[in-house]
Amino acid sequence: MKIKGIIFCCLWVLLFLGSGCKHIEKVVIEKKIRPIGIKRLVRVVTESELKFRTLSVKKVSLTIDNNGKVNSVRGFYRIKQDSIIQVSAQTLIIPVGKMELSTDSFKVVNHLGKQVMKGTIQKIAEMIGYDIDFQIIQSILSNHLQSMRQDLKENKFKEYVLVVENNMYKVSSIRERKFRKFAANEEKLERFKQRKDEQRLVKQDIYVDPDIFVVRKEIYHDIDTDRVIIIEFSEFKAIGTKWFPGMIHVSVSGKEKLDIQVELSKVSVDDETDFGFSIPSKYKLEELKLK
Repeated sequence: MKIKGIIFCCLWVLLFLGSGCKHIEKVVIEKKIRPIGIKRLVRVVTESELKFRTLSVKKVSLTIDNNGKVNSVRGFYRIKQDSIIQVSAQTLIIPVGKMELSTDSFKVVNHLGKQVMKGTIQKIAEMIGYDIDFQIIQSILSNHLQSMRQDLKENKFKEYVLVVENNMYKVSSIRERKFRKFAANEEKLERFKQRKDEQRLVKQDIYVDPDIFVVRKEIYHDIDTDRVIIIEFSEFKAIGTKWFPGMIHVSVSGKEKLDIQVELSKVSVDDETDFGFSIPSKYKLEELKLK
């Protein structure tokens, strides 16, 4: 697998990507979900999240199906909260590359091609067509609740709506009926964008487990491109009194097709002290291109 293809897929995992042995198995049967207000739900989910200063997932197995071409890599990632995310990948015993994200920039080291690529996270957002940032990437890798709305309001979920669907709480940035109207009427869509000062309209749906209050699934639906990204979290394991997923499944549909399975194990918190990131001096600096 070409290194740029691997980097591309790793970026998708990051962007729209234990100490216990107890598993949660979901049985699909209808049950009565207790009504709850969205403000309270957000508070309970936030309180239930895995708390950490540093998070380390020492064993990551990544299987990538890119339009029928299947490849696998292994590696690890670690996070210094609100500061740094580092990812390393290898095939068999051969180091492939590594990546470091800070709050506003990235560095990629390609060991096979002896290359280094640097840039801003904003540049990646422009290239893939989504307004993402460090906090969204961190929330996916740590299974934390995160609104895609990047305003400075204290309550980022103030305009979200809450319904019960598929035995889970569903938190949506736009009501389903209103979203369908926008999708069917370009004039209404443009007026809504202007009113909200948005260039693109992406609907975010967050599904929350009503028993252990973790994020089970996130869906991002872009009306302009008709691209849908689904991120599912499963096989939760206990880490102390909190829960963390053992599997992340990412699927992308639209013009491009991408399916990614990520198995996570050997998860620990607050045991990382060295976040050094060395770059060999002989490696050539190149521009990162995702296409």
